[in-house]
Amino acid sequence: MDSERESRILRASSAGIAVNLLLGVLKVVFGLIAGSVALVSDAVNNITDSSSSLITIIGTKLAGRDATQKHPFGFGRIEYLTSMIIGIIVTITGIETFISAVKGIIEPGEVDYSAATVIVIIATMAAKIVLGFYTERVGRQVNSDALKASGADSKNDALISLVTLISAFIFLFTGFSIDGWAGAFIAIFVIKTGIEVLKDTLSKILGEKADSELAEGIYNEARSIEGLGDPHDLVIHAYGPSVMTGSVNIELDADKTIEEVYPLVRKLQMRVYEKYSVALSVGFYAVNSSAPSAMRLTSILESEKGKHSEEIAGFHGVFADDVNKYITFDLTIRFGFDRRKICDEVAADVKSEFPDYLISANIDSIFSDGEYPDRK
Repeated sequence: MDSERESRILRASSAGIAVNLLLGVLKVVFGLIAGSVALVSDAVNNITDSSSSLITIIGTKLAGRDATQKHPFGFGRIEYLTSMIIGIIVTITGIETFISAVKGIIEPGEVDYSAATVIVIIATMAAKIVLGFYTERVGRQVNSDALKASGADSKNDALISLVTLISAFIFLFTGFSIDGWAGAFIAIFVIKTGIEVLKDTLSKILGEKADSELAEGIYNEARSIEGLGDPHDLVIHAYGPSVMTGSVNIELDADKTIEEVYPLVRKLQMRVYEKYSVALSVGFYAVNSSAPSAMRLTSILESEKGKHSEEIAGFHGVFADDVNKYITFDLTIRFGFDRRKICDEVAADVKSEFPDYLISANIDSIFSDGEYPDRK
Protein backbone atom coordinates (compact mmCIF):
# COMPACT_ATOMS: atom_id res chain seq x y z
CA MET A 1 0.00 0.00 0.00
CA ASP A 2 1.20 3.51 -0.84
CA SER A 3 2.62 5.06 2.36
CA GLU A 4 1.02 8.46 1.70
CA ARG A 5 -2.39 6.82 1.21
CA GLU A 6 -2.00 4.88 4.43
CA SER A 7 -0.93 7.92 6.44
CA ARG A 8 -3.91 9.96 5.17
CA ILE A 9 -6.34 7.19 6.11
CA LEU A 10 -4.78 6.94 9.56
CA ARG A 11 -4.94 10.72 10.10
CA ALA A 12 -8.59 10.92 9.07
CA SER A 13 -9.51 7.89 11.21
CA SER A 14 -7.65 9.29 14.23
CA ALA A 15 -9.52 12.58 13.87
CA GLY A 16 -12.76 10.60 13.73
CA ILE A 17 -11.92 8.74 16.94
CA ALA A 18 -11.05 11.93 18.84
CA VAL A 19 -14.11 13.91 17.70
CA ASN A 20 -16.60 11.08 18.17
CA LEU A 21 -15.34 10.14 21.63
CA LEU A 22 -15.53 13.77 22.77
CA LEU A 23 -19.03 14.21 21.35
CA GLY A 24 -20.16 10.86 22.73
CA VAL A 25 -19.05 11.66 26.26
CA LEU A 26 -20.70 15.11 26.16
CA LYS A 27 -23.98 13.67 24.88
CA VAL A 28 -24.00 10.87 27.45
CA VAL A 29 -23.49 13.34 30.30
CA PHE A 30 -26.14 15.81 29.13
CA GLY A 31 -28.47 13.03 27.94
CA LEU A 32 -28.45 11.39 31.38
CA ILE A 33 -28.93 14.76 33.10
CA ALA A 34 -31.87 15.56 30.83
CA GLY A 35 -33.23 12.00 30.90
CA SER A 36 -33.28 12.02 27.09
CA VAL A 37 -33.41 8.66 25.29
CA ALA A 38 -32.83 10.45 21.97
CA LEU A 39 -29.68 12.22 23.16
CA VAL A 40 -28.26 9.06 24.78
CA SER A 41 -29.04 7.14 21.56
CA ASP A 42 -27.20 9.83 19.63
CA ALA A 43 -24.25 9.49 22.03
CA VAL A 44 -24.11 5.71 21.60
CA ASN A 45 -24.06 6.27 17.84
CA ASN A 46 -21.06 8.63 18.20
CA ILE A 47 -19.15 6.16 20.36
CA THR A 48 -19.89 3.44 17.78
CA ASP A 49 -18.45 5.73 15.11
CA SER A 50 -15.21 6.04 17.09
CA SER A 51 -14.91 2.26 17.24
CA SER A 52 -15.53 2.17 13.47
CA SER A 53 -12.62 4.57 12.98
CA LEU A 54 -10.44 2.35 15.17
CA ILE A 55 -11.38 -0.66 13.05
CA THR A 56 -10.49 1.35 9.93
CA ILE A 57 -7.02 2.01 11.37
CA ILE A 58 -6.49 -1.67 12.20
CA GLY A 59 -7.77 -2.75 8.79
CA THR A 60 -5.55 -0.25 7.00
CA LYS A 61 -2.48 -1.48 8.87
CA LEU A 62 -3.29 -5.12 8.06
CA ALA A 63 -4.07 -4.31 4.42
CA GLY A 64 -0.71 -2.57 4.08
CA ARG A 65 1.30 -5.72 4.78
CA ASP A 66 3.70 -6.83 2.05
CA ALA A 67 2.64 -9.57 -0.36
CA THR A 68 3.71 -13.10 0.52
CA GLN A 69 4.17 -16.34 -1.38
CA LYS A 70 0.73 -17.49 -0.24
CA HIS A 71 -0.90 -14.12 -0.93
CA PRO A 72 1.03 -12.70 -3.92
CA PHE A 73 -1.58 -9.98 -4.53
CA GLY A 74 -1.17 -8.57 -1.03
CA PHE A 75 -3.79 -8.02 1.65
CA GLY A 76 -5.72 -5.07 0.24
CA ARG A 77 -9.07 -6.87 0.38
CA ILE A 78 -8.90 -6.67 4.17
CA GLU A 79 -10.23 -3.14 3.66
CA TYR A 80 -13.45 -4.66 2.31
CA LEU A 81 -13.73 -6.80 5.45
CA THR A 82 -13.10 -3.68 7.53
CA SER A 83 -16.04 -1.93 5.87
CA MET A 84 -18.22 -5.00 6.42
CA ILE A 85 -17.38 -5.11 10.14
CA ILE A 86 -18.23 -1.40 10.41
CA GLY A 87 -21.57 -2.06 8.71
CA ILE A 88 -22.35 -4.91 11.13
CA ILE A 89 -21.46 -2.79 14.18
CA VAL A 90 -23.57 0.14 12.97
CA THR A 91 -26.55 -2.13 12.24
CA ILE A 92 -26.39 -3.91 15.61
CA THR A 93 -26.06 -0.57 17.41
CA GLY A 94 -29.10 0.73 15.56
CA ILE A 95 -31.16 -2.32 16.54
CA GLU A 96 -30.19 -2.04 20.21
CA THR A 97 -30.93 1.68 20.18
CA PHE A 98 -34.32 1.04 18.59
CA ILE A 99 -35.21 -1.44 21.33
CA SER A 100 -34.30 1.14 24.00
CA ALA A 101 -36.34 3.80 22.21
CA VAL A 102 -39.41 1.54 22.03
CA LYS A 103 -39.12 0.94 25.76
CA GLY A 104 -39.00 4.74 26.18
CA ILE A 105 -42.19 5.09 24.13
CA ILE A 106 -44.01 2.41 26.15
CA GLU A 107 -42.78 3.69 29.51
CA PRO A 108 -41.77 7.33 28.96
CA GLY A 109 -39.55 8.90 31.59
CA GLU A 110 -39.32 12.54 32.57
CA VAL A 111 -37.30 14.74 30.22
CA ASP A 112 -35.68 18.01 31.27
CA TYR A 113 -33.83 19.78 28.48
CA SER A 114 -31.76 22.84 29.36
CA ALA A 115 -30.18 25.63 27.33
CA ALA A 116 -26.79 23.96 27.85
CA THR A 117 -28.16 20.73 26.37
CA VAL A 118 -29.41 22.55 23.29
CA ILE A 119 -26.02 24.25 22.84
CA VAL A 120 -24.27 20.86 23.04
CA ILE A 121 -26.58 19.41 20.38
CA ILE A 122 -25.99 22.36 18.02
CA ALA A 123 -22.23 22.20 18.54
CA THR A 124 -22.14 18.48 17.83
CA MET A 125 -24.17 18.98 14.66
CA ALA A 126 -21.59 21.45 13.37
CA ALA A 127 -18.69 19.20 14.37
CA LYS A 128 -20.20 16.15 12.66
CA ILE A 129 -20.87 18.06 9.44
CA VAL A 130 -17.26 19.26 9.27
CA LEU A 131 -15.92 15.79 10.16
CA GLY A 132 -18.23 14.13 7.65
CA PHE A 133 -17.18 16.27 4.70
CA TYR A 134 -13.49 15.96 5.65
CA THR A 135 -13.56 12.17 6.07
CA GLU A 136 -15.60 11.57 2.91
CA ARG A 137 -13.32 13.83 0.86
CA VAL A 138 -10.21 11.98 2.03
CA GLY A 139 -11.99 8.68 1.38
CA ARG A 140 -12.68 9.66 -2.23
CA GLN A 141 -9.14 10.93 -2.75
CA VAL A 142 -7.48 7.75 -1.45
CA ASN A 143 -10.26 5.38 -2.62
CA SER A 144 -11.08 4.05 0.86
CA ASP A 145 -14.57 2.56 1.21
CA ALA A 146 -14.25 2.51 5.00
CA LEU A 147 -13.51 6.26 5.12
CA LYS A 148 -16.27 7.06 2.64
CA ALA A 149 -18.70 5.05 4.78
CA SER A 150 -17.53 6.84 7.95
CA GLY A 151 -17.87 10.23 6.26
CA ALA A 152 -21.39 9.52 5.05
CA ASP A 153 -22.27 8.23 8.53
CA SER A 154 -20.95 11.44 10.12
CA LYS A 155 -23.14 13.58 7.88
CA ASN A 156 -26.08 11.34 8.73
CA ASP A 157 -25.29 11.88 12.40
CA ALA A 158 -25.77 15.61 11.88
CA LEU A 159 -29.29 14.89 10.65
CA ILE A 160 -29.83 12.61 13.64
CA SER A 161 -28.72 15.41 15.98
CA LEU A 162 -31.18 17.69 14.21
CA VAL A 163 -33.99 15.29 15.16
CA THR A 164 -32.79 15.40 18.77
CA LEU A 165 -32.68 19.21 18.58
CA ILE A 166 -36.24 19.38 17.24
CA SER A 167 -37.35 17.07 20.05
CA ALA A 168 -35.69 19.39 22.58
CA PHE A 169 -37.30 22.53 21.12
CA ILE A 170 -40.75 20.92 21.08
CA PHE A 171 -40.35 20.05 24.74
CA LEU A 172 -39.00 23.50 25.72
CA PHE A 173 -41.82 25.38 23.96
CA THR A 174 -44.77 23.03 24.50
CA GLY A 175 -43.80 20.80 27.41
CA PHE A 176 -44.68 17.79 25.24
CA SER A 177 -42.03 15.06 24.93
CA ILE A 178 -41.49 13.13 21.71
CA ASP A 179 -38.15 11.89 22.97
CA GLY A 180 -38.87 8.17 22.62
CA TRP A 181 -40.18 8.62 19.08
CA ALA A 182 -37.15 10.72 18.19
CA GLY A 183 -34.89 7.96 19.54
CA ALA A 184 -36.72 5.36 17.43
CA PHE A 185 -36.36 7.50 14.31
CA ILE A 186 -32.65 7.92 14.99
CA ALA A 187 -32.28 4.15 15.44
CA ILE A 188 -34.01 3.43 12.12
CA PHE A 189 -31.69 5.89 10.41
CA VAL A 190 -28.66 4.18 11.95
CA ILE A 191 -29.90 0.72 10.89
CA LYS A 192 -30.45 1.98 7.33
CA THR A 193 -26.90 3.35 7.19
CA GLY A 194 -25.44 0.07 8.45
CA ILE A 195 -27.38 -2.00 5.92
CA GLU A 196 -26.28 0.26 3.06
CA VAL A 197 -22.61 -0.10 4.08
CA LEU A 198 -23.04 -3.89 4.24
CA LYS A 199 -24.72 -4.08 0.83
CA ASP A 200 -22.04 -1.96 -0.81
CA THR A 201 -19.20 -3.95 0.74
CA LEU A 202 -20.71 -7.37 0.01
CA SER A 203 -21.23 -6.29 -3.58
CA LYS A 204 -17.51 -5.52 -3.88
CA ILE A 205 -16.56 -8.84 -2.28
CA LEU A 206 -18.81 -10.72 -4.71
CA GLY A 207 -17.22 -8.85 -7.62
CA GLU A 208 -18.63 -5.86 -9.50
CA LYS A 209 -18.31 -4.59 -13.02
CA ALA A 210 -15.24 -2.38 -13.34
CA ASP A 211 -15.59 1.35 -12.77
CA SER A 212 -16.91 2.85 -16.02
CA GLU A 213 -14.35 5.66 -16.21
CA LEU A 214 -11.47 3.24 -15.63
CA ALA A 215 -12.75 0.69 -18.17
CA GLU A 216 -13.45 3.25 -20.87
CA GLY A 217 -10.03 4.79 -20.30
CA ILE A 218 -8.30 1.43 -20.84
CA TYR A 219 -10.37 0.69 -23.93
CA ASN A 220 -9.49 4.10 -25.36
CA GLU A 221 -5.80 3.53 -24.66
CA ALA A 222 -5.94 0.32 -26.68
CA ARG A 223 -7.75 2.04 -29.55
CA SER A 224 -5.17 4.84 -29.61
CA ILE A 225 -2.26 2.54 -30.50
CA GLU A 226 -1.92 2.24 -34.24
CA GLY A 227 -1.51 -1.34 -35.37
CA LEU A 228 -3.77 -2.83 -32.71
CA GLY A 229 -7.32 -3.80 -33.63
CA ASP A 230 -10.47 -3.39 -31.57
CA PRO A 231 -10.19 -4.32 -27.87
CA HIS A 232 -12.76 -6.58 -26.22
CA ASP A 233 -13.53 -8.61 -23.09
CA LEU A 234 -11.88 -6.25 -20.58
CA VAL A 235 -11.99 -7.73 -17.08
CA ILE A 236 -10.64 -5.96 -13.98
CA HIS A 237 -9.90 -7.77 -10.70
CA ALA A 238 -9.45 -5.63 -7.59
CA TYR A 239 -7.35 -7.00 -4.74
CA GLY A 240 -8.20 -4.01 -2.60
CA PRO A 241 -8.50 -0.35 -3.64
CA SER A 242 -4.87 0.00 -4.71
CA VAL A 243 -4.00 -3.35 -6.35
CA MET A 244 -5.69 -4.21 -9.64
CA THR A 245 -5.03 -6.71 -12.40
CA GLY A 246 -6.86 -7.06 -15.67
CA SER A 247 -7.05 -8.76 -19.02
CA VAL A 248 -8.19 -7.68 -22.46
CA ASN A 249 -8.37 -9.36 -25.87
CA ILE A 250 -7.33 -7.46 -28.99
CA GLU A 251 -8.39 -8.17 -32.57
CA LEU A 252 -5.25 -8.58 -34.71
CA ASP A 253 -4.82 -9.14 -38.41
CA ALA A 254 -4.15 -12.86 -38.85
CA ASP A 255 -1.16 -12.04 -41.08
CA LYS A 256 0.71 -10.09 -38.39
CA THR A 257 3.73 -11.70 -36.74
CA ILE A 258 4.57 -11.84 -33.05
CA GLU A 259 7.56 -9.55 -33.72
CA GLU A 260 5.19 -6.91 -35.11
CA VAL A 261 2.60 -7.22 -32.39
CA TYR A 262 4.67 -7.56 -29.22
CA PRO A 263 6.04 -3.98 -29.08
CA LEU A 264 2.50 -2.61 -29.50
CA VAL A 265 1.11 -4.85 -26.77
CA ARG A 266 3.95 -3.91 -24.45
CA LYS A 267 3.31 -0.24 -25.12
CA LEU A 268 -0.35 -0.71 -24.16
CA GLN A 269 0.57 -2.51 -20.94
CA MET A 270 3.01 0.21 -19.89
CA ARG A 271 0.54 3.02 -20.62
CA VAL A 272 -2.27 1.32 -18.69
CA TYR A 273 -0.04 0.66 -15.70
CA GLU A 274 1.35 4.20 -15.63
CA LYS A 275 -2.09 5.85 -15.97
CA TYR A 276 -4.35 3.45 -14.07
CA SER A 277 -2.06 1.19 -11.98
CA VAL A 278 -3.60 -1.89 -13.58
CA ALA A 279 -1.33 -4.83 -14.45
CA LEU A 280 -2.89 -5.83 -17.77
CA SER A 281 -2.60 -9.18 -19.55
CA VAL A 282 -3.33 -9.13 -23.27
CA GLY A 283 -4.80 -11.92 -25.37
CA PHE A 284 -5.85 -11.70 -29.00
CA TYR A 285 -8.32 -12.70 -31.69
CA ALA A 286 -6.91 -13.47 -35.12
CA VAL A 287 -9.24 -11.87 -37.69
CA ASN A 288 -9.20 -11.72 -41.48
CA SER A 289 -11.80 -9.01 -41.99
CA SER A 290 -10.71 -8.23 -45.57
CA ALA A 291 -11.31 -11.80 -46.82
CA PRO A 292 -14.53 -12.10 -48.90
CA SER A 293 -16.02 -14.85 -46.73
CA ALA A 294 -15.23 -12.85 -43.54
CA MET A 295 -16.83 -9.73 -45.03
CA ARG A 296 -19.92 -11.77 -45.90
CA LEU A 297 -19.98 -13.22 -42.36
CA THR A 298 -19.68 -9.72 -40.86
CA SER A 299 -22.63 -8.56 -42.95
CA ILE A 300 -24.73 -11.48 -41.68
CA LEU A 301 -23.80 -10.74 -38.07
CA GLU A 302 -24.70 -7.06 -38.51
CA SER A 303 -28.11 -8.19 -39.71
CA GLU A 304 -28.46 -10.54 -36.74
CA LYS A 305 -27.51 -7.74 -34.34
CA GLY A 306 -30.26 -5.64 -35.89
CA LYS A 307 -32.80 -8.42 -35.39
CA HIS A 308 -31.74 -8.84 -31.74
CA SER A 309 -30.90 -5.22 -30.93
CA GLU A 310 -32.03 -5.48 -27.30
CA GLU A 311 -30.20 -8.72 -26.61
CA ILE A 312 -26.97 -8.45 -28.62
CA ALA A 313 -24.56 -5.64 -27.72
CA GLY A 314 -22.13 -6.54 -30.49
CA PHE A 315 -19.85 -9.18 -31.96
CA HIS A 316 -16.12 -9.58 -32.54
CA GLY A 317 -13.36 -12.08 -33.26
CA VAL A 318 -14.76 -12.77 -36.73
CA PHE A 319 -12.61 -15.29 -38.61
CA ALA A 320 -13.44 -17.39 -41.66
CA ASP A 321 -11.04 -20.16 -42.70
CA ASP A 322 -11.93 -21.12 -46.24
CA VAL A 323 -9.28 -23.84 -46.45
CA ASN A 324 -10.41 -25.80 -43.40
CA LYS A 325 -14.05 -24.69 -43.72
CA TYR A 326 -14.14 -23.18 -40.24
CA ILE A 327 -15.87 -20.06 -38.91
CA THR A 328 -15.61 -18.54 -35.46
CA PHE A 329 -16.99 -15.39 -33.81
CA ASP A 330 -18.02 -14.12 -30.37
CA LEU A 331 -21.44 -12.65 -29.56
CA THR A 332 -21.68 -10.24 -26.65
CA ILE A 333 -25.16 -10.89 -25.28
CA ARG A 334 -26.63 -8.79 -22.48
CA PHE A 335 -27.61 -10.33 -19.16
CA GLY A 336 -31.26 -11.08 -18.49
CA PHE A 337 -31.95 -12.97 -21.72
CA ASP A 338 -31.80 -16.63 -22.79
CA ARG A 339 -28.25 -16.23 -24.05
CA ARG A 340 -27.76 -19.80 -25.23
CA LYS A 341 -30.99 -19.73 -27.26
CA ILE A 342 -30.03 -16.43 -28.95
CA CYS A 343 -26.53 -17.68 -29.74
CA ASP A 344 -27.88 -20.92 -31.20
CA GLU A 345 -30.34 -18.98 -33.38
CA VAL A 346 -27.57 -16.78 -34.76
CA ALA A 347 -25.30 -19.79 -35.33
CA ALA A 348 -28.10 -21.55 -37.19
CA ASP A 349 -28.64 -18.53 -39.47
CA VAL A 350 -24.90 -18.37 -40.18
CA LYS A 351 -24.87 -22.12 -40.86
CA SER A 352 -27.64 -21.70 -43.43
CA GLU A 353 -25.39 -19.28 -45.33
CA PHE A 354 -22.25 -21.39 -44.85
CA PRO A 355 -23.59 -24.99 -44.93
CA ASP A 356 -20.18 -26.58 -45.53
CA TYR A 357 -18.45 -24.81 -42.64
CA LEU A 358 -18.03 -25.78 -39.00
CA ILE A 359 -19.51 -22.90 -36.97
CA SER A 360 -18.06 -21.92 -33.58
CA ALA A 361 -20.23 -19.23 -31.97
CA ASN A 362 -19.15 -18.19 -28.47
CA ILE A 363 -21.12 -16.23 -25.87
CA ASP A 364 -19.40 -13.21 -24.32
CA SER A 365 -20.57 -10.97 -21.49
CA ILE A 366 -20.27 -7.25 -20.87
CA PHE A 367 -17.75 -7.21 -18.04
CA SER A 368 -16.88 -3.52 -18.51
CA ASP A 369 -18.38 -0.42 -20.12
CA GLY A 370 -16.76 0.97 -23.26
CA GLU A 371 -16.38 -2.22 -25.29
CA TYR A 372 -18.74 -0.94 -27.95
CA PRO A 373 -18.41 2.87 -27.92
CA ASP A 374 -21.83 3.45 -29.47
CA ARG A 375 -23.56 1.23 -26.89
CA LYS A 376 -23.42 0.43 -23.15
